[in-house]
Parts: sequence; structure tokens; C-alpha cells
Amino acid sequence: MSRFVFHIDREAIPVEPDDDVHVWLYGSSPPYAHVGTVGAQAYDAATRLLLQPTRAVMDLLSIAMAVTAADTFILRADEPDGWRRTFEMHLPLSDPDKWIPLKPLLESTLRFLSSDLWHFEFTRGGMDPPPVSEIRARNRVVNLANVDCVSLFSGGLDSAIGALDLLGRGSRPLLVSHASKGDADKQDVIAELLPSTCERMSVNSYPTWAGADDDSQRTRSFQFLALGTLAAEAVARYRRMAKANLFVCENGLIALNPPLTPRRLGSHSTRTAHPHFLGSIQALLDGAGIPVEVSNPYRHLTKGEMTAANAARHKFSDFARETVSCGKWKRRNQQCGRCVPCLIRRASFHAAGVSDGTDYQYPDLHAVMTDEGGRDDLIAVQAALVRGGDMERYVMNAGPLPLAAQDRQEYIDVAARGMEELRRYLASEGFAV
Repeated sequence: MSRFVFHIDREAIPVEPDDDVHVWLYGSSPPYAHVGTVGAQAYDAATRLLLQPTRAVMDLLSIAMAVTAADTFILRADEPDGWRRTFEMHLPLSDPDKWIPLKPLLESTLRFLSSDLWHFEFTRGGMDPPPVSEIRARNRVVNLANVDCVSLFSGGLDSAIGALDLLGRGSRPLLVSHASKGDADKQDVIAELLPSTCERMSVNSYPTWAGADDDSQRTRSFQFLALGTLAAEAVARYRRMAKANLFVCENGLIALNPPLTPRRLGSHSTRTAHPHFLGSIQALLDGAGIPVEVSNPYRHLTKGEMTAANAARHKFSDFARETVSCGKWKRRNQQCGRCVPCLIRRASFHAAGVSDGTDYQYPDLHAVMTDEGGRDDLIAVQAALVRGGDMERYVMNAGPLPLAAQDRQEYIDVAARGMEELRRYLASEGFAV
């Protein structure tokens, strides 16, 4: 078990290392070699939304920053099974009494997301909302008068289409980005290509310490949603809404992300926008009294269907080319073309009849098949297509589905259509599927 102790007061951090991992929450830089920091930019963002955040949303942000630090600082490879870690999290909150009853839901939500075991102990003395005087002193702020909803904006094709569609309907989204290294430039380019200028909020949480960093980052979507909630809560209060919309734009197949092979069960396949995870997040927000409605408007659409609906837009192909679907693109600043997200991207362009001008590192999939070290994802997709079988059972391997019969069936159907897009694309490339 890894025991984390989070600090708000720099002076309370022990000078000498001990058996715990000490983290200065919202600290600018580690004060000692054995101490980590996380979240300075997140606190800065909380001062730029015109309104003082509530204690509830500030505590959610603190929880998310703490989870990000723990997820980053402890290597999965050091665990007996090479994957599942156990965290004991000692975290001060501004209003712990509100969050203590929510601990079981929070811990199970994170366990579903990352497969790790999470145990929280909340105490008083956490980060309070920024003072009104500090907020009023900021020059560069998000103008809430210009927005009526919030949409997560990653730089991917789905979130870019989400922004296009919101603007097309006359909405005025605040685009919230987690601008990790390499992502910010892409997000800026895509935002510049949108038909209207949108208000934006970009944050890099910068989990920093002297030890090794784990790059699996299965909890990154929890952090992303907390940042979006910070913004959406401000929108709700500014516009006096019962709840503000926070949109998570992800195609139905990737949202479900059913495991292509038995070894990809559980969090070995990411669960960023899975309906069970988003439903659990909504329950947390409702339990904490945060007036935000989380939804994925594309949960029942394939990536190809999302792309086809925008194919007639002026210069859409050029716009889409700038987006990033690859989870490995930062290694070479180029999308690989052979991972599962890239294959789904390529299949979506094919299904929509849109020219795919993406500069892939591996454009020739037949050459990929000769590379023993790089063909795993392509073989996994082929195996899933050849295997076929009961689609409902296949989808259920990724996690629980909604109980409502129609909603449940639509998830099963979108997975089937998404896999069919992959089948048709690979067949067009000369693969037997």
C-alpha cells in the first residue's frame, strides 16, 4: 500500500523523508527532494472564472489533483501483478463533512476507472476557495457572459466535432482543456479553425516529484471532469441555471471501449467516457450539491456517423486532419496510424467518405502486420472481428450498462455499428475479416 499525505501549508511538510509520500497540493514547486507538488495551474484557473467557487467544487478539484498525483507517482510495474496499486489517501478538504458520506461512491468510481484500490481519509484544513479580492485582481479572465455551457476539448476529433455542433446549434461553449505537454499547441490550432471564437480554459496540473512517473494515466478523465465541473459550476451560478451542461463528446464505441481480447479486460482498456463511469460522476456531483449535468451527446453514435454528419462542412477534411486521435502521438509528434484509436479514426473517415489527410507514422497496415513489435492492436481488432459472437456479452465485458431497456440496446447497437465500420475499413485495405 502507498500512503499519501497531502498538505496545503508548506510549513507543515516534514523536512526529512519518511515512509509516506508527501505532496504539496497546489504548490508551485517541490520544497524538498522527497516531496511532490500538483495543481498550481488548477488553483490559478479557479481565480479566473469571475465568481468565487463553492467549497464543494473546490474540494472536488483538490480530490482530483490528489488522485492525479498518486496515479502518476506510483509505478504499476512495481506491483506484484504489474498493474493494480493500493492507495491510502490522507487529504484535507475545505468541507470534509460533505464528502465523507460520498467516500464509498468515490472509491468505487475510481476503482472502476483505474482498477486500483483507493482509500480516502478526509480531514479539515483543506484549500478554501480563492478570496474574492484575489479573483477581482485578475486581468485575464473567462468571460462567463459569453458562454452558456461547457464542453471538454481535448484536441481529438470527437471533441472538435462536439464544439462544431454546439456552435452550429447557436450554443456558446466554454472549451475546457487539460493541456498536458504536447497537447496545448494542437488544441490551440483546432480552436483557431472553429467557425467562431470560443472562451477557453486550459490547465496543466503538472504532477511533479523526483521519483519515476507512471504513464498509464487511467485517472486522467477524473481530473478532466473536475476541471470541467469547476467551470460549469461557475456558468450555472452566473446564469442562474438549475444545472449547467458539461459535455463529454466521445463516440459510442470508444466510450464503451469493449476489450478486444481477454488480456484487455478491466482498466487495461480505458474507461474515460464509459456510461457507468459518467453516471457515477453524476451521482458524486449530485451528492455534493454541485449544479452540473454531465452528458455524452454522442454516446449512441459511431465515430463514422459523427464524421459523416459534418462531412459537408466547408473544409471539414482540413479541419479534421489537425485533430489527434492517437494515444501515442507525443512520442514522435505524429499519430501512429496503427493503435486502436487510430484504426477507429481511419475507419470513420472511410465510413463517412471523407478524405483522410492525416500524416500517419505507419500508413501501410500491411507493413504493420510484418512488425512483431507493433502489430498487436491491429491483430486484436482482426481477432475481435473474426471472433464475432454475442455483442451484448462483448459490451458487458467493459462494464455495467444502463438498466433502461432502450438505452441499453442503443449502446449494444452502436458497438455493433462501430465494429462494422472497422470491418469494412479493413476489408477495403485487403484484410480478411
